[in-house]
Amino acid sequence: MDLDDLKDQGPASDGPPEAIVRIARSSVAPASPSSETSRARIKETALRLFSERGIDGVSVRDIVSAAKMKNGASLHYYFGSKDALIQELIIDCAIRSDKARLRRLEILEAQGGPARLGDIVRLLIESEVSLEDAGSAGGQMRFIMALQINHRDLVLTALDNSQHAAGYMRCVDHIRGFLAHMPAETARDRVVLMYIYIMATMAARESAREAPGGESGFWKSPGAIETIIATTCGLLEAPDTAATTG
Repeated sequence: MDLDDLKDQGPASDGPPEAIVRIARSSVAPASPSSETSRARIKETALRLFSERGIDGVSVRDIVSAAKMKNGASLHYYFGSKDALIQELIIDCAIRSDKARLRRLEILEAQGGPARLGDIVRLLIESEVSLEDAGSAGGQMRFIMALQINHRDLVLTALDNSQHAAGYMRCVDHIRGFLAHMPAETARDRVVLMYIYIMATMAARESAREAPGGESGFWKSPGAIETIIATTCGLLEAPDTAATTG
């Protein structure tokens, strides 16, 4: 993948020098319940703002103000930098999604499945839907999608440890089994496109649900999720035209 280099904007306009923050952070006792609450509030606020405006459209000052933190240096105190906060949010999102996948996958595998490609595609999509419907996603699909488009280096760095995607990789193994009749490179490319398609559609659904007046049009249809599942399967199973015309 081609990576863009995103530099931290530095503490001059958004907070105290990092060296001061490190000294202050090292001199305090272990995190108290109140500090954990403050960290959680900053993270929840940052995720919401990032999902709405993208990371480049949100400053440290914006986050601290929206989180109603009394100390303007609180973000630097708890996280060190905006980039460090973003990477922690990426990991949080990955863990949240993968736990949802693993719960469903273990049930499906215990029942002897998946029996067909649609079973595993449904699992991937409904895992994200369940997080959003439960109110625990917090805008994460728009956040991750925007990062994948503009700052993939941050995503790759944060998710360098493959344990954050263990459930997803198990799902991919099942998908590859259903695509075993295809050349390996074709199957690989289809999985990449599937990932992008699911992320994009889930981000669009997330946005539609938070729009004034709520969902409308396609997204209000009872069959919207079924359509996404069917079209994802179609993307994966479409004939390999390169092989037939080559």
